[in-house]
Amino acid sequence: MTYLFYLIVFTLGSSIVSFLTVMAHDFPKISINRRSSCDHCHKILKWYELVPILGFILTSGTCKSCLTKIPIVYPLTESLGGLFFLILLIQDKDLYIAVPITLMMILLGFMDHYYGYIYSILYLLSLPAFIYALLNHYPLHFIAGLLVYTSLLVLNRVYQNIGLGDVELLGLLAVIFGLENILKIILLACLLCILKFMTDKKRSFRFIPYLTIATGIVYLIS
Repeated sequence: MTYLFYLIVFTLGSSIVSFLTVMAHDFPKISINRRSSCDHCHKILKWYELVPILGFILTSGTCKSCLTKIPIVYPLTESLGGLFFLILLIQDKDLYIAVPITLMMILLGFMDHYYGYIYSILYLLSLPAFIYALLNHYPLHFIAGLLVYTSLLVLNRVYQNIGLGDVELLGLLAVIFGLENILKIILLACLLCILKFMTDKKRSFRFIPYLTIATGIVYLIS
């Protein structure tokens, strides 16, 4: 029964990531009547093709209509999302704080990946975590958040190579995680960028996807 419960949690987590992928791709023009389709030929997908991870396996990673390869990033992120939610449960993390922050970070990460910009209104997704923390006397690091935000804002004005969305998000995360953990998140995200650069010699990177991964790792191990 325990393993069945873990399987349900994993499936739910991967489904949430799959849904957030679609939401990030369509935001802000989201239609409740939208039917999932192939990005290349726009053929409406069958129900089994929409099942996270399993749909990728059943279709051999290709669209059955136009034979276009489905990007591996979709089943990979779905697997990581399912595993992340499963570990959250096993570690008995406070889900009232972890879930809102996780949903916000995943959505912003995909949005930055697709378009290179984010909508600040989506920061409101973290509001339940802040309210819960205040009501339960959890420590919130407002001074650390202000310090991180101000420092990065000054660097952005001087070098103009840091996105304002990155500055806002890191300031927000610093309030939740504190100065020590936010420095770990920044360092890990930069290391991930370096690893990516070793295989893909881009001159610039959309940073929030790396921040999302780094935040998840630091949160689970700290």
